[in-house]
Amino acid sequence: MTLAGVRGKRGFDPAALGALALSGSNFLRMGVQLAMLPILARLVGPSEYGLVALAVPFVLFCNMLADAGMSQALARRQDVTPELESTVFWLAGGLGLALSAFACVAAWPLALVLDQPRLPWLIMALSPILVMSGLTAVSNARVIREGRFGVFAGGDFISTAASAAVALTAALNGAGAWSLVFQQLTLWACKFTWVNLNARPKIRLYFRPSEVRDLVRFGVHSIGSNLSDFVSRNVDNMIVGGVLGTVALGYYAMAYQIVRVPDLIISGPLYLYVFTAVSRAAHDGARGKAADLAVSALRLSSAVLAPTFVGLAIISPVAVALVLGEKWHAAAPVLTHLTAAGFGFAHCFVMGAILMGLGRSHLQLRMTALAGVTTIGTIAVTARFGVETASMAIGGAVLLIMLGYLEVLARDLKIARLRLAGAFAPAGLGVTAMAGALWTAGPLLSGLAPPLRLAATIGLGGLVYGAVVLALARRRLADDARVFARAHAKAPAAAPASPLPEAG
Repeated sequence: MTLAGVRGKRGFDPAALGALALSGSNFLRMGVQLAMLPILARLVGPSEYGLVALAVPFVLFCNMLADAGMSQALARRQDVTPELESTVFWLAGGLGLALSAFACVAAWPLALVLDQPRLPWLIMALSPILVMSGLTAVSNARVIREGRFGVFAGGDFISTAASAAVALTAALNGAGAWSLVFQQLTLWACKFTWVNLNARPKIRLYFRPSEVRDLVRFGVHSIGSNLSDFVSRNVDNMIVGGVLGTVALGYYAMAYQIVRVPDLIISGPLYLYVFTAVSRAAHDGARGKAADLAVSALRLSSAVLAPTFVGLAIISPVAVALVLGEKWHAAAPVLTHLTAAGFGFAHCFVMGAILMGLGRSHLQLRMTALAGVTTIGTIAVTARFGVETASMAIGGAVLLIMLGYLEVLARDLKIARLRLAGAFAPAGLGVTAMAGALWTAGPLLSGLAPPLRLAATIGLGGLVYGAVVLALARRRLADDARVFARAHAKAPAAAPASPLPEAG
């Protein structure tokens, strides 16, 4: 996004600056995590890492239900009262507490099924995350609705620094898997404190379920889509661990975590920015404007994500050995194959933001359900053939899901399919030129020491890609950024003084 693109008629677009700040904080956060990754990988080891990879998905699965999907529904509303926020706060907090108790009870039979006797204690220790998540629902919605994404940026950076320090201290003292559990607890506690202090929701002793009936209807679809998305991203861990063991799962989980780094840095802030802009366009009834936003979002996201994931696939053999150490060498081919899944998931995430911003939660539910069924079926069939085969199959399956998202988006917005597909053209031409240049320079680069080879590959690839994309689509990308700046120029409606009537 260019600097000119974030200017509105009255100066800089605060939402764009907030999204950029969130991307910047995510970049710093990922930098800290990447710096920690080889240290924790060497101190903890694949087996302990794989054990935590079984516990965390279960807790995050319960977390999908913690706010009944009302957080995103509340963020989409342009007119919110203190009474409505109070009802959501108490309802979401109660659900979080109930889910925390459920996780503690369900951990024991889950451990028997997976034959991991240490698993229940890890899940019980992680269960407070569910309470904190529920009690933050209103604050998250308020920050998103107001476009103050810089709040999330500050919270991410503080929580990452604190959790990294805790994890490192625990790992150096031989805590093993518990060092990763302490890391998660610290991360969520810092986010909970920071977001609630900055959002300052006006919570009262007020609870009326009729106030949130329309939000719950939207939220049911949102929960369904979130659960399906979670399944498509996490149940594969349990299948790989159950079929191939914790060591293979350690390789798979490590590779998947690396693949998620670009997704978290770029797609997360872009999701909030796209969701808010499309929501405002939808409230204005401007379908043509929403269509322009959809095309611009895909062109901007692909321009950044395509070279990232293609480049990661190219450098993975050298990067894994250099950064993680020789005992992780088997993770390199897994990482190469999973970059296709990372690219697909990131764009499904962006298109999901468009559908949710349009209020098409039912379509998002259908697509995430399809993604969940497809990925579970794929990993269940291919896991027995080894972790490399399974990761390759998952990459292909996610790319097919992305094509399905494009079809649904084209139909709903009545956009020509070629127009949507054309949004990927600048990125496609750029990565083709980048891959060709690196293949040609391969014999020269192979003679360098691994650190120099890695740096030279990244530098050459980035230089070629940037030159091609700027030459072909510089003005178009700047125009895309301006489309979003104009969409965010309209401020959200002020909350009325009295409670709202029930929505139809």
